[in-house]
Amino acid sequence: MWTELLNYKDPKFILLLQILVVVGVPLVLWRYLGLRRAFPLAIIQIFVGIVLGESIFGAFAPEAFTYLFGPPAVKLGVGTLAQVAVVLFVFLAGCEADRSILSNAAGMILKIGVTGVVTPWVLGGIAAFALAGYYSAIAGSAVVGERGNLLYAVAFGLCMAVTALPVLVIVLRELGFNAKPIGTVALAVGGVDDGLLWLSLALLLPLAPLGVASQSFVSMTALIAFLFAIGGGVVAVLLIRFAINPVLQRLLAQQSPERLLMSAVIIAVFLCSAITELTGLHAVFGAFLMGLLMPEKLRHMAQDRFDVPVSLLLLPFFFLATGLKTKFEFGNSEMWFVFAVAMAVCLSGKFLGVTIPSYLSGQSLPFSITLGTLMQCKGLMEIVVVTLLYERGVFGQSTFTALILVALVSTAITAPLSKLAHWYFGDAATQTREEEKVDVSVPVAPDLPKAEQAGEVVGARAKVEGASLDFEHAIGKVAVTNPDVVIGRHKDDGIRVNDVRVSRGHARLKQAGDGAYEITNLTATRSEPNPITVNGVEQERAILRDGDLVSLNGVKFTFRNAA
Repeated sequence: MWTELLNYKDPKFILLLQILVVVGVPLVLWRYLGLRRAFPLAIIQIFVGIVLGESIFGAFAPEAFTYLFGPPAVKLGVGTLAQVAVVLFVFLAGCEADRSILSNAAGMILKIGVTGVVTPWVLGGIAAFALAGYYSAIAGSAVVGERGNLLYAVAFGLCMAVTALPVLVIVLRELGFNAKPIGTVALAVGGVDDGLLWLSLALLLPLAPLGVASQSFVSMTALIAFLFAIGGGVVAVLLIRFAINPVLQRLLAQQSPERLLMSAVIIAVFLCSAITELTGLHAVFGAFLMGLLMPEKLRHMAQDRFDVPVSLLLLPFFFLATGLKTKFEFGNSEMWFVFAVAMAVCLSGKFLGVTIPSYLSGQSLPFSITLGTLMQCKGLMEIVVVTLLYERGVFGQSTFTALILVALVSTAITAPLSKLAHWYFGDAATQTREEEKVDVSVPVAPDLPKAEQAGEVVGARAKVEGASLDFEHAIGKVAVTNPDVVIGRHKDDGIRVNDVRVSRGHARLKQAGDGAYEITNLTATRSEPNPITVNGVEQERAILRDGDLVSLNGVKFTFRNAA
């Protein structure tokens, strides 16, 4: 009787039940089992998504698995939400990408960034070419013959070179490295790696579906497909520059309601995604370009508004879709051999590719080793890249599963290994050499010109009595000349601190009627720990008093108020 009254087979009810499971279970495990002390929430979300797949949950509870994830309509719903999730996640990655790092990277940072990508890419490519010749089944449907194996090797090597910048930020903050030179250098290197990753992937993906299967890697059909796909990216860039951005700038100038602004941004994101998907590049590239190129103020606003719903509600469905594709065959020697080779290559390649150039650039061995350890963090970016290549037929099932495991394991060990390096080497693991006189606020690289090393602050220097911010190190004292000012790294911020760490942490300083100043958190990633501390205590907002020590994501200043 009760089964007739309860509509428990309704796909809408099953979808709601899925939301409870994929959103609720990771939060419970992370919050109440103490896992948050060891891992970022994203790692637990990835782990739960894999566990809910057919190989684990389906094996131990086949009836429950079939009920939750078996019906075709349910799978279609999961796939749709996963596609929306990955488009918006990559859009946010574009918003977070530091354009000044990508354009100004030089010296040590550029050396480490390039070698940190090239070394694991080359080692991974060599290993993958040998693997593809021995285990033909590990490659995807688009890979046939030796020339196809070359494509597989190039794609495999690229996956070895990934560093996940969003997860790296969380790891640095949890380790307390964000306030030290190692954090600044790691973020700058990660920014260079991120830019190289997306550029390389944009050139690689169009080659996958055509030409390779006919064993003609450079066939005319493949060349046309490649040019057509790249053309889609060019069209998206031109559309953003000359059509979308002028409209958005006009809306900003008219002080349009935030709801209208965000609606316009969402429309633009999916328009650009549709263009790059239609031309064969992939929807995520249109989203990334939109996040990278749109007006700075809207980049910050979009991060603030979309971070929580994307990371807490939509991304778990992407991880679930990944888990449903992942098949653990515990007796499958191919999959485990690929996993072992990939782990060995990504750990050694990334470590050597970062540690050696850092050491040769004059940094200490402890600092270089710790930096090489931090760059192992692959996280969500690795899963996105592997999924794209799997869907394009470059990777087979065994490679896909093995590399998903690599992403999970390499990210999970980043924080513990970095803690171990810090414990063993002490402060030498996080500090640059004293003789270089590198300030903590270095925005890009220790060997940049002195004016850039010190960290540029755009704002009036303290020449009058009143409130001021006395920054540590070479930045110095800056007067607060406006009763309502934003402290950040954007060009239109009232007090602009040109430090890579402030890219992900802004604050508002506002004077009340009684003359007191209140600082308020404006960080764009509200799912992460609060970047503002006042006298060592995390604060969402606080009334500042003369002499208070404030840390904005590791950039420290003392508040002075002569009033």
